[in-house]
Amino acid sequence: MELSEYWFVAIVATNSEKACRDRLVALGHEAWVASQQEMRVWRNGRRSTVERVVIPLMVFVHATEQERRDIVNLPFIKYFLTDKAGRANDFGVHPVAVIPQREMEKLQFMLYQNDQPVTFLSRPLKAGDNVRVVRGSLRGLEAQVTRYRDGDTYLVVNVGMLGCAMVRIALSDVEPL
Repeated sequence: MELSEYWFVAIVATNSEKACRDRLVALGHEAWVASQQEMRVWRNGRRSTVERVVIPLMVFVHATEQERRDIVNLPFIKYFLTDKAGRANDFGVHPVAVIPQREMEKLQFMLYQNDQPVTFLSRPLKAGDNVRVVRGSLRGLEAQVTRYRDGDTYLVVNVGMLGCAMVRIALSDVEPL
């Protein structure tokens, strides 16, 4: 009997990520949506803090394989993401995608500890320099740096087949590993 827990990626309807997370939590499951708190200024000048979803359509679920099989039957879960790079079985079915615990911890750290907006790229970037952040709210985070043509530097956390979370950072705030 499999009792190990994994991070799975549930695909849900557009703009329902937070509601689906809340419903899963209410049912006793551990669920997480990649989001950040953001200050919004409305036309009338009113300001409010809102939770902005960084990776749309996805709810991360920490569960055993048996729990995942039960969760996929809930009406608000469309399906679980599969690993197209994984070896298909005899029926041509690819394995369900699993996100490593360490990558989830890095992503959560980046989103919760950063005061800059994080964007998510749907395609993984080519490997860059491995660095550790030495100053600022992300101090201690180890990731890769990718430089773009405009000279800005971005810190990137690869989340496997899902892509990369990216945030702008000063090059002086990182050191090579």
